[in-house]
Amino acid sequence: MDHTMRIAIIGCGGIAHAHARAYAANNDVCQMVACADVAPQAADAMGREFECPAYQDVATMLDVVRPDAVSICTPPSSHLPMARLAAERGIAVLCEKPLTRNVSEAQQMVDLVQRSGILFMNGLCHRFHGPVQQARQLIQDGSLGRLIQFQNRFAFRFQGVEQRWFTDPEIAGGGILLDTAVHSLDLFRFLVGEVATICAQTSATLPTQVEDSATLLLRSVDNVIGEISCSWVTPPGEAIVRTYGTEGTLEIDYNREPNLRYCLAAGGWVQVPFDGPDRFAAETRHFVECVRDGCQPRVTVQDGARAIALIAEAYASAAPASGAQLSEAAR
Repeated sequence: MDHTMRIAIIGCGGIAHAHARAYAANNDVCQMVACADVAPQAADAMGREFECPAYQDVATMLDVVRPDAVSICTPPSSHLPMARLAAERGIAVLCEKPLTRNVSEAQQMVDLVQRSGILFMNGLCHRFHGPVQQARQLIQDGSLGRLIQFQNRFAFRFQGVEQRWFTDPEIAGGGILLDTAVHSLDLFRFLVGEVATICAQTSATLPTQVEDSATLLLRSVDNVIGEISCSWVTPPGEAIVRTYGTEGTLEIDYNREPNLRYCLAAGGWVQVPFDGPDRFAAETRHFVECVRDGCQPRVTVQDGARAIALIAEAYASAAPASGAQLSEAAR
């Protein structure tokens, strides 16, 4: 394709606006041409903000507008049906995380992508965070020596989450594991390597049917030990990734500038600046360029499905008092 990519957004909630702003930041290669949401107020508001037609019916939007690609920014329960609508029309898809609600749906998504041949990318956006990419290079260069341990904590106070779809297992498929730890597991795979074993403990503080806090222990195929924790109920919040090696330590703190620093055995902390696009702008640009050039995206449907499979294992391992009733959603 040699024209500017025409993008439509399905779902007009909070994450959809992050996608829309990211596409606008890449207006040299793409333009947003439509949006759709079952809630007319949400669709109309986004249409006004980004100066594009707004629809309530997704199939109608796809047939009338015929975009080159779509961002699926709806809740997880509709990811698979929305992807089907796009695949039936040969339209490329960037689907927000989690890929689906459970392993069965994830396999259906993989089958759909393979059968239709559409370009498909899962929105595991932290791979596109500049400091994460810098950290991966340091690890691969051997600067930290042999990796021994990985730690990650994504936690915050999600005010009012008990009133939103995030805590409805029929819509979300689970709780914070599917919402947040899906990123953490993908970061482990991106920075450290494939997961060999995983287990979890979960807890529910809020009056909901899903977990709002969890801790995972995992081991890579190369015997790197990992610890991941996440929570919706622990202010003020943290967003930190650390890797420990035989020759040094690396830390990414999303709330500090610059995000990345490392310390080798022979010296003090070294700050690593980053001057580039944010992760959403980098993610959407990569997606658009893959659609334009016919290239395989760096985050595939298989990557998304692997994260869902790992979360299902985590749910299955959780102690009965805190997790057994929650694991059913991930099967």
